[in-house]
Amino acid sequence: MKKVRLLQVAVYIVFAALFFQNAAPGLYKGFMDGISGDVDKVGGITSVIPGATIDPHLIVGARDGNRRLNADYSLEDISVSANVRVNAKYINTPAWLSALDIILAFACFIVLGGVAYIINKVIYSIYEGSIFESRRLKMISRIGLLLIVYTIVNYCFQQTDFYISKSLINSPVTILNASAYDFEVLICGLLVLIIAEAFKQGAQLKEEQELTI
Repeated sequence: MKKVRLLQVAVYIVFAALFFQNAAPGLYKGFMDGISGDVDKVGGITSVIPGATIDPHLIVGARDGNRRLNADYSLEDISVSANVRVNAKYINTPAWLSALDIILAFACFIVLGGVAYIINKVIYSIYEGSIFESRRLKMISRIGLLLIVYTIVNYCFQQTDFYISKSLINSPVTILNASAYDFEVLICGLLVLIIAEAFKQGAQLKEEQELTI
């Protein structure tokens, strides 16, 4: 039972780390900026866009995102990540977009929490020896479906973050859309669904054999 508890705690820790890595820093920063904003050296209220990807065309000497250093080396596909400080008078993010960003961040947290909770129930069912019961197999399918839902919600969250950053930026600075669909988690979700179906067929064969005997 002790090993089961350790596994359950480990699941919550891993999923909490995933959430904090992907969503929590931006959510916390936006929340704090919404309360008080940042103050620059001259006392003006500003807002900071953390980890913004800057258009490489703004780099002096770079052409099409490339720059030659000397006869032997050149840089290609330059990507610059920086914290951009914006004067408050240029902040015109629609309230609905900020609200959507917060909702999607919490949706990511809820989905990941649901996955972690169901995984812990599956772990306990293995300990009980009831993993091949139909109601337990349905839980495995839910894990796969929730992982797929997470990829969609997380992508929407990234897109919302991008549009919020874009609404804060004015020429000549340009923010690049660095959001990407999480195909790794999508593949994991599909694999879980396949495993759930395989377990379901195995359970049916077991029931048929027991009836035959």
